[in-house]
Amino acid sequence: MGSPQPDQMTTDRMGQFIQSLECSIQLSHQLERALLDETRAIEMRDPDDLLRVVTDKQNLVVQLEAETGRQKRWVELADVTYTPAGMAKFFARFDRDGRSLDRWSSLRESIARCDRLNQANAHLIERDRKRINLTLRILNGDDGFSATYNLRGTTESGGSRSRSISQA
Repeated sequence: MGSPQPDQMTTDRMGQFIQSLECSIQLSHQLERALLDETRAIEMRDPDDLLRVVTDKQNLVVQLEAETGRQKRWVELADVTYTPAGMAKFFARFDRDGRSLDRWSSLRESIARCDRLNQANAHLIERDRKRINLTLRILNGDDGFSATYNLRGTTESGGSRSRSISQA
């Protein structure tokens, strides 16, 4: 008599799951903004701002991982695996109005955008790293495989004749 009915427990859990989902969506939108700030800091070559943004980004990721852990527990309490197929089963069984599935799709789209932004930022960092390495090699007199023109107008390797800036 005093224990909740199975439907009520499911409704309570579903309500908690939806709250966690909403929290994840907010966090993922914040993460998107942080990634855009990171792009700006990389492009502006502002190390202080970049450090601040990376710290914010890490905190958001930790919070998102915690929410994901909560969601996984609620899904597994419903005897469903936390996989794409299991989630489809979970929503088919418990999401009567389709609202949770819509929110889940929104979260997945936001996370996909975050992943693309993060990859683009990694590409920007890698490009800058290569540029800096090339500049350092040139400053040290090691210009690698670059070729120069001789008096006849033909190219020749500059390997053995390279000098550092201070020697030039």
